[in-house]
Amino acid sequence: MSFFPEKVLFPPADNELEISVFGPGYGESVVLHVPGVGWGIVDSCVTKIGKAQLVPPLNYLLEMFPSISPSLAFVILTHPHEDHYRGLEEVLGKYPGGIQRVCRYDGDGIRELKVYLAQQRVGGNYVSRGLVNVFRAMNEAEKRGAKFRRLTEMTTVFELENIEIREFGATDIRMVALSPSARSCQKYVEMLLKAFAVVGKLTVPIDDEAHNLISVALLLKIGDIQIILGSDVESGAEENTGWKAIILNRDCPSLWASIVKVSHHGSQNGFNPSAWEKHCEKKRPVAIISPFWQGNTVLPKKEDLDNLKQVSSKVGITANVKLEKNLYKYYPREVVRGLLNSARSARVVEPARGIGFIRVRSLLNGQITEFRAESPALWC
Repeated sequence: MSFFPEKVLFPPADNELEISVFGPGYGESVVLHVPGVGWGIVDSCVTKIGKAQLVPPLNYLLEMFPSISPSLAFVILTHPHEDHYRGLEEVLGKYPGGIQRVCRYDGDGIRELKVYLAQQRVGGNYVSRGLVNVFRAMNEAEKRGAKFRRLTEMTTVFELENIEIREFGATDIRMVALSPSARSCQKYVEMLLKAFAVVGKLTVPIDDEAHNLISVALLLKIGDIQIILGSDVESGAEENTGWKAIILNRDCPSLWASIVKVSHHGSQNGFNPSAWEKHCEKKRPVAIISPFWQGNTVLPKKEDLDNLKQVSSKVGITANVKLEKNLYKYYPREVVRGLLNSARSARVVEPARGIGFIRVRSLLNGQITEFRAESPALWC
Protein backbone atom coordinates (compact mmCIF):
# COMPACT_ATOMS: atom_id res chain seq x y z
CA MET A 1 0.00 0.00 0.00
CA SER A 2 1.33 3.44 -0.95
CA PHE A 3 0.95 6.37 1.44
CA PHE A 4 2.60 8.93 -0.82
CA PRO A 5 1.09 10.16 -4.10
CA GLU A 6 2.76 8.68 -7.17
CA LYS A 7 3.65 12.16 -8.46
CA VAL A 8 6.28 12.61 -5.69
CA LEU A 9 7.85 9.16 -5.90
CA PHE A 10 10.62 9.86 -8.40
CA PRO A 11 14.23 10.07 -7.18
CA PRO A 12 16.47 13.08 -7.78
CA ALA A 13 19.14 12.93 -10.45
CA ASP A 14 22.53 11.76 -9.20
CA ASN A 15 23.80 15.37 -9.41
CA GLU A 16 20.78 16.88 -7.59
CA LEU A 17 20.75 17.72 -3.91
CA GLU A 18 17.48 17.05 -2.07
CA ILE A 19 16.22 18.14 1.33
CA SER A 20 12.82 16.82 2.40
CA VAL A 21 11.44 17.88 5.80
CA PHE A 22 8.64 15.96 7.51
CA GLY A 23 6.79 17.38 10.51
CA PRO A 24 3.20 16.24 11.17
CA GLY A 25 2.76 18.58 14.16
CA TYR A 26 4.45 16.38 16.73
CA GLY A 27 7.71 15.12 15.33
CA GLU A 28 10.41 16.12 12.88
CA SER A 29 12.59 14.33 10.34
CA VAL A 30 14.87 15.42 7.50
CA VAL A 31 15.76 13.22 4.51
CA LEU A 32 18.76 14.32 2.43
CA HIS A 33 20.19 13.23 -0.89
CA VAL A 34 23.77 14.49 -1.19
CA PRO A 35 25.44 13.99 -4.60
CA GLY A 36 28.67 12.06 -4.23
CA VAL A 37 27.63 10.83 -0.76
CA GLY A 38 24.14 9.33 -0.95
CA TRP A 39 20.99 9.37 1.17
CA GLY A 40 20.74 10.21 4.86
CA ILE A 41 18.16 10.70 7.60
CA VAL A 42 18.33 13.21 10.45
CA ASP A 43 15.87 12.41 13.30
CA SER A 44 12.60 10.58 12.91
CA CYS A 45 8.90 10.92 13.60
CA VAL A 46 5.71 8.89 13.58
CA THR A 47 2.30 9.77 12.17
CA LYS A 48 -1.05 8.06 11.60
CA ILE A 49 -2.93 7.78 8.33
CA GLY A 50 -6.26 6.15 9.12
CA LYS A 51 -5.41 3.15 11.28
CA ALA A 52 -1.87 2.81 9.95
CA GLN A 53 1.07 4.14 11.99
CA LEU A 54 3.88 5.27 9.70
CA VAL A 55 7.47 6.42 9.96
CA PRO A 56 7.52 9.08 7.19
CA PRO A 57 11.27 9.05 6.37
CA LEU A 58 11.31 5.24 6.18
CA ASN A 59 8.10 4.94 4.16
CA TYR A 60 9.24 7.73 1.82
CA LEU A 61 12.43 5.92 0.83
CA LEU A 62 10.85 2.47 0.70
CA GLU A 63 8.11 3.71 -1.62
CA MET A 64 10.56 5.67 -3.79
CA PHE A 65 12.81 2.60 -4.12
CA PRO A 66 10.43 -0.41 -4.02
CA SER A 67 12.93 -2.87 -5.54
CA ILE A 68 16.50 -2.03 -4.52
CA SER A 69 17.04 0.38 -1.62
CA PRO A 70 20.26 2.43 -1.74
CA SER A 71 22.39 2.36 1.39
CA LEU A 72 22.01 5.22 3.85
CA ALA A 73 25.22 7.21 4.15
CA PHE A 74 24.17 8.48 7.60
CA VAL A 75 21.45 8.30 10.24
CA ILE A 76 21.63 10.99 12.92
CA LEU A 77 19.76 11.57 16.20
CA THR A 78 20.15 15.20 17.27
CA HIS A 79 18.84 15.11 20.87
CA PRO A 80 16.72 13.04 23.30
CA HIS A 81 13.27 14.55 22.68
CA GLU A 82 10.59 12.03 21.74
CA ASP A 83 9.38 14.13 18.80
CA HIS A 84 12.82 13.64 17.24
CA TYR A 85 13.56 9.96 18.04
CA ARG A 86 10.19 8.20 17.63
CA GLY A 87 10.41 5.71 14.79
CA LEU A 88 14.20 5.77 14.60
CA GLU A 89 14.46 2.17 15.81
CA GLU A 90 12.32 1.17 12.80
CA VAL A 91 14.60 3.14 10.46
CA LEU A 92 17.69 1.46 11.92
CA GLY A 93 16.19 -2.00 12.14
CA LYS A 94 13.97 -2.25 9.06
CA TYR A 95 15.68 -0.25 6.33
CA PRO A 96 16.87 -2.93 3.87
CA GLY A 97 19.63 -1.00 2.10
CA GLY A 98 22.22 -0.92 4.88
CA ILE A 99 23.58 2.01 6.89
CA GLN A 100 27.12 3.39 6.68
CA ARG A 101 27.19 5.85 9.62
CA VAL A 102 25.15 6.17 12.82
CA CYS A 103 25.59 9.34 14.85
CA ARG A 104 23.98 10.83 17.92
CA TYR A 105 24.36 13.81 20.22
CA ASP A 106 27.19 13.75 22.75
CA GLY A 107 26.11 13.21 26.33
CA ASP A 108 23.98 10.83 28.38
CA GLY A 109 20.89 12.44 29.75
CA ILE A 110 18.41 11.98 32.55
CA ARG A 111 15.94 10.21 30.28
CA GLU A 112 18.47 7.57 29.29
CA LEU A 113 19.38 6.98 32.94
CA LYS A 114 15.76 6.73 34.10
CA VAL A 115 14.91 4.21 31.36
CA TYR A 116 18.03 2.20 32.19
CA LEU A 117 17.13 2.07 35.90
CA ALA A 118 13.57 1.02 35.06
CA GLN A 119 14.93 -1.79 32.92
CA GLN A 120 17.13 -3.10 35.72
CA ARG A 121 14.16 -3.26 38.11
CA VAL A 122 12.06 -5.23 35.64
CA GLY A 123 14.87 -7.58 34.60
CA GLY A 124 14.42 -10.53 32.29
CA ASN A 125 14.13 -9.97 28.56
CA TYR A 126 11.73 -7.05 28.87
CA VAL A 127 12.58 -4.13 26.56
CA SER A 128 10.95 -0.81 27.40
CA ARG A 129 10.12 1.53 24.55
CA GLY A 130 11.80 4.84 23.79
CA LEU A 131 15.47 5.66 23.81
CA VAL A 132 16.51 2.19 24.99
CA ASN A 133 15.17 0.74 21.74
CA VAL A 134 16.85 3.46 19.70
CA PHE A 135 20.22 2.94 21.40
CA ARG A 136 19.99 -0.82 21.00
CA ALA A 137 19.15 -0.40 17.33
CA MET A 138 22.22 1.85 16.98
CA ASN A 139 24.36 -0.83 18.62
CA GLU A 140 22.98 -3.46 16.25
CA ALA A 141 23.67 -1.21 13.25
CA GLU A 142 27.25 -0.80 14.47
CA LYS A 143 27.60 -4.60 14.72
CA ARG A 144 26.45 -4.83 11.10
CA GLY A 145 29.28 -2.52 10.05
CA ALA A 146 27.97 1.03 10.52
CA LYS A 147 30.47 3.54 11.84
CA PHE A 148 29.26 5.03 15.14
CA ARG A 149 30.07 8.58 16.21
CA ARG A 150 28.94 11.00 18.92
CA LEU A 151 28.50 14.56 17.79
CA THR A 152 29.57 17.73 19.54
CA GLU A 153 30.78 21.14 18.31
CA MET A 154 32.94 20.86 15.18
CA THR A 155 32.67 17.06 14.93
CA THR A 156 32.81 15.94 11.30
CA VAL A 157 30.04 13.60 10.10
CA PHE A 158 31.73 13.10 6.72
CA GLU A 159 34.25 14.98 4.56
CA LEU A 160 35.25 14.26 0.96
CA GLU A 161 37.66 16.26 -1.18
CA ASN A 162 37.69 16.97 -4.89
CA ILE A 163 34.65 14.83 -5.78
CA GLU A 164 33.63 15.04 -9.43
CA ILE A 165 29.91 15.82 -9.89
CA ARG A 166 28.29 15.62 -13.31
CA GLU A 167 27.67 19.05 -14.94
CA PHE A 168 29.32 20.84 -12.03
CA GLY A 169 32.91 19.66 -11.74
CA ALA A 170 35.03 18.92 -8.70
CA THR A 171 33.85 19.96 -5.25
CA ASP A 172 34.59 19.32 -1.59
CA ILE A 173 31.69 17.91 0.46
CA ARG A 174 31.44 18.28 4.22
CA MET A 175 28.88 17.84 6.98
CA VAL A 176 29.86 19.09 10.42
CA ALA A 177 28.09 19.41 13.77
CA LEU A 178 27.92 23.01 15.03
CA SER A 179 26.73 22.08 18.53
CA PRO A 180 26.42 21.21 21.41
CA SER A 181 29.16 23.26 23.02
CA ALA A 182 31.29 21.92 25.87
CA ARG A 183 29.51 24.33 28.24
CA SER A 184 26.10 23.06 27.09
CA CYS A 185 27.11 19.45 27.83
CA GLN A 186 28.55 20.47 31.21
CA LYS A 187 25.41 22.39 32.16
CA TYR A 188 23.25 19.43 31.17
CA VAL A 189 25.27 17.08 33.39
CA GLU A 190 24.95 19.55 36.28
CA MET A 191 21.17 19.45 35.90
CA LEU A 192 21.32 15.65 35.89
CA LEU A 193 23.36 15.57 39.11
CA LYS A 194 20.97 17.96 40.85
CA ALA A 195 18.05 15.75 39.86
CA PHE A 196 19.68 12.81 41.68
CA ALA A 197 21.16 14.89 44.52
CA VAL A 198 19.30 13.23 47.43
CA VAL A 199 19.87 9.50 47.92
CA GLY A 200 16.72 7.52 48.59
CA LYS A 201 14.30 10.13 47.25
CA LEU A 202 12.46 10.34 43.96
CA THR A 203 14.13 11.81 40.91
CA VAL A 204 13.46 15.53 40.55
CA PRO A 205 12.24 16.19 36.99
CA ILE A 206 14.17 18.79 35.03
CA ASP A 207 12.57 21.23 32.64
CA ASP A 208 11.71 19.43 29.39
CA GLU A 209 13.34 22.13 27.26
CA ALA A 210 16.65 21.48 29.05
CA HIS A 211 17.22 18.62 26.60
CA ASN A 212 17.62 21.24 23.88
CA LEU A 213 20.94 22.18 25.50
CA ILE A 214 22.63 19.18 23.88
CA SER A 215 20.82 19.46 20.54
CA VAL A 216 22.98 19.05 17.43
CA ALA A 217 22.82 21.68 14.68
CA LEU A 218 24.36 20.54 11.39
CA LEU A 219 25.98 22.31 8.46
CA LEU A 220 26.23 20.70 5.02
CA LYS A 221 28.46 22.33 2.37
CA ILE A 222 28.57 21.05 -1.21
CA GLY A 223 29.26 22.98 -4.42
CA ASP A 224 27.67 26.44 -4.19
CA ILE A 225 25.10 25.27 -1.65
CA GLN A 226 25.13 25.37 2.12
CA ILE A 227 22.35 23.93 4.28
CA ILE A 228 21.91 24.47 8.02
CA LEU A 229 19.74 22.09 10.02
CA GLY A 230 18.90 23.82 13.30
CA SER A 231 17.30 20.88 15.17
CA ASP A 232 16.00 22.30 18.49
CA VAL A 233 18.98 24.55 19.20
CA GLU A 234 17.85 27.60 21.16
CA SER A 235 19.16 31.14 20.95
CA GLY A 236 21.29 30.59 24.07
CA ALA A 237 20.55 31.48 27.68
CA GLU A 238 24.23 32.33 28.16
CA GLU A 239 27.13 33.03 25.81
CA ASN A 240 28.51 29.51 25.75
CA THR A 241 25.26 27.71 24.93
CA GLY A 242 22.94 27.45 21.92
CA TRP A 243 23.40 29.70 18.90
CA LYS A 244 25.43 32.14 20.99
CA ALA A 245 28.08 29.45 21.50
CA ILE A 246 28.04 28.51 17.81
CA ILE A 247 28.62 32.12 16.73
CA LEU A 248 31.42 32.67 19.27
CA ASN A 249 33.26 29.45 18.39
CA ARG A 250 36.52 30.46 16.68
CA ASP A 251 36.53 27.24 14.66
CA CYS A 252 32.98 27.72 13.35
CA PRO A 253 32.78 27.88 9.55
CA SER A 254 30.89 30.65 7.79
CA LEU A 255 27.17 30.35 8.56
CA TRP A 256 25.71 31.69 5.30
CA ALA A 257 22.94 29.45 4.05
CA SER A 258 20.99 28.55 0.95
CA ILE A 259 18.40 26.63 2.99
CA VAL A 260 17.74 26.63 6.75
CA LYS A 261 15.71 24.03 8.60
CA VAL A 262 14.55 26.48 11.27
CA SER A 263 15.46 25.83 14.90
CA HIS A 264 12.95 24.70 17.51
CA HIS A 265 9.82 24.74 15.37
CA GLY A 266 10.19 28.41 14.48
CA SER A 267 9.72 29.54 18.08
CA GLN A 268 10.99 32.80 19.52
CA ASN A 269 13.55 31.09 21.76
CA GLY A 270 15.06 29.36 18.71
CA PHE A 271 15.46 32.62 16.78
CA ASN A 272 18.88 34.25 17.18
CA PRO A 273 19.12 37.54 15.22
CA SER A 274 22.93 37.38 15.00
CA ALA A 275 22.81 33.86 13.59
CA TRP A 276 20.26 34.93 10.99
CA GLU A 277 22.44 37.89 9.98
CA LYS A 278 25.13 35.33 9.18
CA HIS A 279 22.67 33.05 7.34
CA CYS A 280 21.81 36.04 5.11
CA GLU A 281 25.41 37.09 4.31
CA LYS A 282 25.15 35.97 0.65
CA LYS A 283 21.38 36.16 0.18
CA ARG A 284 18.24 35.46 2.13
CA PRO A 285 17.84 31.66 2.43
CA VAL A 286 14.80 29.43 2.07
CA ALA A 287 13.42 28.66 5.55
CA ILE A 288 11.61 25.40 6.38
CA ILE A 289 9.68 24.94 9.64
CA SER A 290 8.32 21.82 11.28
CA PRO A 291 5.48 22.97 13.58
CA PHE A 292 4.79 21.75 17.11
CA TRP A 293 1.28 21.24 18.47
CA GLN A 294 1.02 19.68 21.90
CA GLY A 295 -1.34 20.58 24.72
CA ASN A 296 -1.63 24.36 24.85
CA THR A 297 1.58 24.86 22.85
CA VAL A 298 1.23 25.78 19.19
CA LEU A 299 4.43 26.72 17.34
CA PRO A 300 5.26 28.77 15.40
CA LYS A 301 3.15 31.73 16.45
CA LYS A 302 2.13 34.43 13.98
CA GLU A 303 4.82 36.82 15.24
CA ASP A 304 7.42 34.04 14.85
CA LEU A 305 6.42 33.57 11.21
CA ASP A 306 6.54 37.34 10.66
CA ASN A 307 10.14 37.42 11.97
CA LEU A 308 11.18 34.59 9.66
CA LYS A 309 9.56 36.19 6.62
CA GLN A 310 11.76 39.25 7.17
CA VAL A 311 14.97 37.22 6.89
CA SER A 312 13.99 34.54 4.36
CA SER A 313 13.34 34.46 0.63
CA LYS A 314 10.64 31.81 1.08
CA VAL A 315 9.10 30.18 4.17
CA GLY A 316 7.61 26.68 4.16
CA ILE A 317 5.78 24.87 6.97
CA THR A 318 5.43 21.09 6.89
CA ALA A 319 1.86 20.95 8.23
CA ASN A 320 -0.95 23.46 8.58
CA VAL A 321 -2.47 23.70 12.05
CA LYS A 322 -6.27 23.47 12.23
CA LEU A 323 -7.92 24.36 15.51
CA GLU A 324 -11.46 22.98 15.70
CA LYS A 325 -13.79 24.97 17.97
CA ASN A 326 -16.63 22.44 17.81
CA LEU A 327 -15.69 20.19 20.73
CA TYR A 328 -18.85 18.13 20.32
CA LYS A 329 -17.26 16.70 17.18
CA TYR A 330 -14.77 14.84 19.42
CA TYR A 331 -16.21 14.59 22.95
CA PRO A 332 -19.53 13.66 24.62
CA ARG A 333 -21.76 16.53 25.75
CA GLU A 334 -21.00 15.97 29.45
CA VAL A 335 -17.22 16.15 28.85
CA VAL A 336 -17.54 19.36 26.82
CA ARG A 337 -19.64 20.99 29.53
CA GLY A 338 -17.03 20.08 32.13
CA LEU A 339 -14.25 21.53 29.99
CA LEU A 340 -16.09 24.78 29.36
CA ASN A 341 -16.96 25.14 33.05
CA SER A 342 -13.26 25.13 33.93
CA ALA A 343 -11.92 27.14 30.96
CA ARG A 344 -12.99 30.25 29.10
CA SER A 345 -12.54 28.54 25.77
CA ALA A 346 -11.20 25.29 24.37
CA ARG A 347 -10.14 24.06 20.96
CA VAL A 348 -8.98 20.75 19.51
CA VAL A 349 -5.98 20.40 17.21
CA GLU A 350 -7.22 18.42 14.22
CA PRO A 351 -4.73 15.79 13.04
CA ALA A 352 -3.41 16.22 9.52
CA ARG A 353 -4.73 14.02 6.73
CA GLY A 354 -1.90 12.79 4.58
CA ILE A 355 1.87 12.93 5.05
CA GLY A 356 2.71 16.53 4.34
CA PHE A 357 6.30 17.53 3.65
CA ILE A 358 8.44 20.25 2.13
CA ARG A 359 10.89 19.18 -0.59
CA VAL A 360 13.56 21.29 -2.26
CA ARG A 361 15.86 19.95 -4.97
CA SER A 362 18.76 21.87 -6.44
CA LEU A 363 21.74 21.58 -8.74
CA LEU A 364 25.07 22.28 -7.09
CA ASN A 365 25.37 25.70 -8.73
CA GLY A 366 22.36 26.75 -6.63
CA GLN A 367 19.76 26.46 -9.39
CA ILE A 368 16.53 25.22 -7.79
CA THR A 369 14.90 22.40 -9.75
CA GLU A 370 11.94 21.80 -7.42
CA PHE A 371 10.02 23.65 -4.69
CA ARG A 372 7.33 21.30 -3.39
CA ALA A 373 4.88 21.64 -0.51
CA GLU A 374 2.88 18.42 -0.36
CA SER A 375 -0.44 19.06 1.43
CA PRO A 376 -1.01 19.69 4.30
CA ALA A 377 2.38 21.40 4.03
CA LEU A 378 2.39 24.86 2.49
CA TRP A 379 4.52 27.82 1.50
CA CYS A 380 3.59 30.80 3.67
